[in-house]
Amino acid sequence: MIGPHERPTFLTRHGYHRKMHAGLRIVIASSGASQFEFLNATLTAAGHVPVAYLVSRSMRPSTTLPPDLLKATSSLVEAIPPDMDLLLPAGPRTLPALLSAYQPDILLVFGFNWRLPPDVLAVPKLGVLNVHPSALPKYRGPSPVLWAIRNGDPHLGLTVHRMTERIDAGPVLAQVEDLPLPDTVTSQDVWELIKAALPDLLNEALDRAVRGDPGRPQDENQATHAGFPTPDWYTVTWRDSRHKIHNQIRLLRYMRRSETTLFEREGETLSVHGTSLTNDGGLRIDCEDGPLWLTCTSAG
Repeated sequence: MIGPHERPTFLTRHGYHRKMHAGLRIVIASSGASQFEFLNATLTAAGHVPVAYLVSRSMRPSTTLPPDLLKATSSLVEAIPPDMDLLLPAGPRTLPALLSAYQPDILLVFGFNWRLPPDVLAVPKLGVLNVHPSALPKYRGPSPVLWAIRNGDPHLGLTVHRMTERIDAGPVLAQVEDLPLPDTVTSQDVWELIKAALPDLLNEALDRAVRGDPGRPQDENQATHAGFPTPDWYTVTWRDSRHKIHNQIRLLRYMRRSETTLFEREGETLSVHGTSLTNDGGLRIDCEDGPLWLTCTSAG
């Protein structure tokens, strides 16, 4: 039995025993009700104390509010614990004072839109940790999952790192590289992969933060950038490489933009929602380097 003043020990995913540091005061910065609920439950189960939720109310600080803000905020208010404060600042300028009032040990960021300036990063006693859905330094930036699908990566990475002034460039505290991406991938698939891997990563990262571990510096020579989609992502060139076309359509389906993927055949225009690299009985087309089969179409 664990005594009242002892820390429990357990085996981590890497196969070694360590003591779990519990009781940290944590402000959670994220965007959606599902993310907040999951992070809150994960941290609470580990013995930590979420003290406030932080939401960016626009894509960029002090800019026009998005049209769905009221709906999104209402769903979040309905989902948060009754004693939890919701912070909805106009921009980072007021964040140091807001955060300081909660005396956080950690600010945990997962899907927060704004770059955080040094005076915000300095508030939590143990620093600011960010959850990023790639194996950093690969795919730094706002769209790592989109780039992984577009490039046909078989796996998705997930990283918890110390946040610095440079976006997604801080030292790594915990990471996995082998979350399997299904061929017909959806946003729910990605969320389930993250939910399965994140608790262990958070426990490991928080434990290392408590011990003052600075984290593993990222290799700048391996860094790649995952920027926002550009217009060419939405136009399929059917004489292109079969793998490139297949992954492009996977991505458009993931983004719910597959209705823009048009193919003309014998005077008929089809919207293409799915393809296969093997003969699954669909319409065959000849690409630059071989055949591709259209497995899911509708009238364009």
